[in-house]
Amino acid sequence: MHRTFAMLAAIALTTLSVTTACFAHNNEGISFTLQRGRTAGQVQLNLRTGENGRNNGMSSSFAVSELAGLDAARLRAGASTPISFALIREAGRVDCAGNASGGRAQGSCRFTENRAFSNLLAARGMARPDLEEAYGLTMVGATRGLLDALHANRYPMPKVRDYIAMTAVGVTARYIQELNAAGYRPDDSKRLIEFAALNVTPQYLGDLARAGYANLPQHRVVELAALKIDPEFIRGFERIGYRNLPVDTLVQLKALNVTPEYVRQLEAEGIKAPSAAQLVKLRAVGFEPKGQRR
Repeated sequence: MHRTFAMLAAIALTTLSVTTACFAHNNEGISFTLQRGRTAGQVQLNLRTGENGRNNGMSSSFAVSELAGLDAARLRAGASTPISFALIREAGRVDCAGNASGGRAQGSCRFTENRAFSNLLAARGMARPDLEEAYGLTMVGATRGLLDALHANRYPMPKVRDYIAMTAVGVTARYIQELNAAGYRPDDSKRLIEFAALNVTPQYLGDLARAGYANLPQHRVVELAALKIDPEFIRGFERIGYRNLPVDTLVQLKALNVTPEYVRQLEAEGIKAPSAAQLVKLRAVGFEPKGQRR
């Protein structure tokens, strides 16, 4: 069953790698489309890379004020009119220019690395980002604040790609502080990425503690979070007599979709008070109560 978790973690991190890899680009081939957002004062920006914009890209909603120089009135114009704006972040900036009409604009962009930010990363012990990585840092909104928090909490300096991933999944200085307050200090940047990607929050950790699962090893927390095992799942089994189940057993039950309802169906057919281990074995071999068979 440990293989199940290893596979789940691998899938989660592979998905994350694909997400961060979408920032690969050719600086001469960035195209954009821009259109009015669903709410007032918002716009939807799509950036695509590569020849004819056929490669990977990003799509995100922005407040008009977040795109420097954007004249929203030009976006609303009926006739074709020139439009320009810039997305400016700590790691770099993307300057775009094109034409707009009828609430939609399109054109091309150029990325400029913020060398001061790249120099800071290198000075702190991270490799200097190449142009592709600097673009990725810009797209996810990487900041010095997270770098300072990693340094203050004595984390090993991550690779640039890991720093992009950390920012993409929501690791912030505040998140690190809140985990510390909850009694958890992930071992390294990769574990931080896992925690954030799986939405391991101080509240989730507190809920587990109140359900009887306090001070779990970090890899156990990852296993539970990967399968979305929460206190309600635990209480569901407690209500039918299964108390203080080991983490391994909780994992097996959830991974095999063993539910309290499944247990009740078994008992209705005469399989009284099966042990947790028996439940796992029955489900693993595909046993279904008669009422559930096709």
